[in-house]
Amino acid sequence: MSNYIVWKFGGTSQTYSTYNMILQKLQQIKDKTKVVIVLSAISGITNKLLDLVLYNKNTIFDIIEQNYLLASKCNVNIKEVSENFIAECMNKKTLDDQISIVSKGEFFTASILNNFLQLHNIESNFISSLDVISSNQENNNLYNKGEFTVDSKKIISNFESSDVIIIPGFSGRTPYNKCCLLGRGGSDTSGSIIAAALNASLYEIWTDVNGIYSSDPRKITSTFINEIVHYDAAQEVAAMGAKVIHPYCILPCAVKSIPIYIKNTFNPDGLSTVICDKLNNTVYGITLQDNVKVFKITSLNMWNNYGFVYDIFSTFKNSNIDVNIINTSQFNITTTTEESDINKLEKTKYILEDKYQVELDFNNSIVSVVGDNIRLIDNIGQIFKLTKEFNIITTSYSSNNMSLSFVIKTQDSVKLAQLLHDTVYQK
Repeated sequence: MSNYIVWKFGGTSQTYSTYNMILQKLQQIKDKTKVVIVLSAISGITNKLLDLVLYNKNTIFDIIEQNYLLASKCNVNIKEVSENFIAECMNKKTLDDQISIVSKGEFFTASILNNFLQLHNIESNFISSLDVISSNQENNNLYNKGEFTVDSKKIISNFESSDVIIIPGFSGRTPYNKCCLLGRGGSDTSGSIIAAALNASLYEIWTDVNGIYSSDPRKITSTFINEIVHYDAAQEVAAMGAKVIHPYCILPCAVKSIPIYIKNTFNPDGLSTVICDKLNNTVYGITLQDNVKVFKITSLNMWNNYGFVYDIFSTFKNSNIDVNIINTSQFNITTTTEESDINKLEKTKYILEDKYQVELDFNNSIVSVVGDNIRLIDNIGQIFKLTKEFNIITTSYSSNNMSLSFVIKTQDSVKLAQLLHDTVYQK
């Protein structure tokens, strides 16, 4: 078994008490175990950085103040990091400049934790994510769409002088050594690809929940923690609305059979979830996705014709609109999107109306039953029976046999989700 382990701490975990917990965990680590710690920015900081570069809002000193507050509690100095940040903010003309500034939230927290640990006699090494994570593409958008790789040799060489390495999450470098971003939730992915590159024995994601619940406990009653979830199911649950873990972070660990533990920073000894290769043939959850828009695209010319599917989805592609559920019939295509730009949606509708009859419907949600093998659910008939009392806009059965989804008006989504949860998990 590998002697490397990777811990990732999310935005809500960037606190003095968390850093004390990390210190205590490191002090209990056995000899020869090497630890990589990947950090997110303090919760809310990335949004302020985006406001700064995209909308020219004056959030610089709010960002510095939040980090100074954490640094002062940890009794460490971040003057140099702050001064470098201010200097960089004075020049944000190009996309590459903006990307570099948005990445700086993680550099603040990584610097604070590294200094804190050294203050308490932990010989940790800080490594910039730009030195170890690389994309194969240059930046065309704020978030890089390339494939990311990790220089494991550079990480391993740094372990020669320390058993602990601190790396900022969320960012890497392009082929021309520009900073790039992995996307929102990218720190989860940073930790995952590092764990895979090192063939780590485990990957722990520390956040503000205990794990993957059977549904959203803020909306649905009688939920519970899934203690073991298969990699594929966890990816499906995450993609269908559960915000506990980013979907992209699962595959790198799955390929190497590295277990992913989801742990609650504020309840470290509580029940938690492990994502692994154990297949349970069970339902893992009832998920809810809000802010869903529905395109209903109709034309008699679709019947016995070809090319219309390509034509329609080329329009979505050219408009940079990501679509989710897709249902087709002889004369109709219905598809959903979580795109929030109303102007972009209306413009796309206008373009499509040149050839098709188009309806664009707002204020919808997707309620899904997610599991290892949906067709084997004992009470599948009851699920369809209870949906009769709702106005279901469209129903989708996933091709991977892992989700059954219902698109419904948002005002009815919680009621449907609660009934589905009660039905699936009835005692």
